[in-house]
Amino acid sequence: MLPPILLAATLAFPVPPAPTSAALLAQVSEQRLKQNIDALAAFGTRHTLSDTASDTRGIGAARRWIKSQFDSFNPAGGTLRAELESFDVPKGPRVPTGANIVNVVAVLPGTRPESAQRAYYVVGHFDSRNGDAMDVTGDAPGANDDASGTAVVIELARVLAAHPLESTVVFLCTAGEEQGLLGAKAHAESKVADKALTIRGVLNNDIVGDPWGHLRIPPKAPGEPWTLSPTDPATRPANLTVRIFSEGLPRTSDPERLARIRSLAAEYDSPSRQLARYIASVAEIEQTTVQPAIIFRPDRFLRGGDHSAFNEAGFTAVRFTVPNEDFSRQHADVKPRDGKPYGDVPEFVDPAYLAGVARLNLATLIHLANAPDAPANVQILTANLTNDSTLRWEASKETDAAGFEVVWRDTTQWQWTHVQDVGAATQITLPISKDNVFFGVRAYDKDGYRSPVTFAVDAKK
Repeated sequence: MLPPILLAATLAFPVPPAPTSAALLAQVSEQRLKQNIDALAAFGTRHTLSDTASDTRGIGAARRWIKSQFDSFNPAGGTLRAELESFDVPKGPRVPTGANIVNVVAVLPGTRPESAQRAYYVVGHFDSRNGDAMDVTGDAPGANDDASGTAVVIELARVLAAHPLESTVVFLCTAGEEQGLLGAKAHAESKVADKALTIRGVLNNDIVGDPWGHLRIPPKAPGEPWTLSPTDPATRPANLTVRIFSEGLPRTSDPERLARIRSLAAEYDSPSRQLARYIASVAEIEQTTVQPAIIFRPDRFLRGGDHSAFNEAGFTAVRFTVPNEDFSRQHADVKPRDGKPYGDVPEFVDPAYLAGVARLNLATLIHLANAPDAPANVQILTANLTNDSTLRWEASKETDAAGFEVVWRDTTQWQWTHVQDVGAATQITLPISKDNVFFGVRAYDKDGYRSPVTFAVDAKK
């Protein structure tokens, strides 16, 4: 049993959670999301190697349209800036002669000088494919994969353009994902040495428009509405759930780092896992309609996504994706079925669900970007055999930072379960055995916004 003083600390946040973001979340529009899906699908194909000259078909028309949307959101005196970002990539299995990959990126600078150097990303890939990964001319509307994620990125740029946050937010629509994460990889690698802007978290949205997938029962006649399978095993309805995938062992870990992770039993405490936990906490605070299902895997089997390219470059990143997928429509040719087009077409995207996913992304960005930076160099002292735990860390640089909280959990728990407010202190000794729990520290500001948790590592002195 915990000592009384610590037990009391677990019952409520010492500083109340940040005020609700309801006013901004309410601005997310189902109608605009649907319009974005329809517009992207109407380009026929957005294959990475498709036509770039046409104004109505192909990836060139799509990327110019996306940029025009970003440009249209910039209010008078606004700071949102959009550009086409071009990279030449060498030949590979799906780019046999090499390719010029063009992403669309919009940057909304942070409003707090000491926070603006931190960047938080929301990402979706706008390229598409059909049953043949090398078919550059055939129809590939890619409504769910991944016009849905691109629609989220565009809509969040619209909402936030007039409401910049304390840290910088980057809205990235990538190309070349279906050819091997090419656009995301090129962008992430270009930011590794960037001293002006540091990527602190990436929310990748890929296949986020159809929550029911294979659980739908096909209509009996053309025009008859879809119904849901009564065998849905989920305890929470699929249209109220989105999966969050995150890597455990950081992909950039060298043998020395892997050895330390093993010695700490920290296989479930990578920065990406802390971001996943953070999303779950924000969803609870904001009571979002769509709630996250935290999946401790880097991604689904036999599939990948742009968050992996950021992970490979050493950045913290997670993937949002639907709870159920229909693989008969994914990466498939569009064919008639029951008198209607069947494949990855807009008909199967649920705008209400997509809006819920967008609001969860938006709430997460608001909390991440307005919170202080996560504490650095969080250490638990292990020089002596004791039955208590002494932790120390570095203070935050933000002028509105108000204090710190030590958090902990049993080693068999996935989420942080206990919290102790320590005010402005940067060291504390708690009457809890360091052998029995995992510790971390997070910062909070005067408004109650909290940073992600920094996992405590061992220190001999």
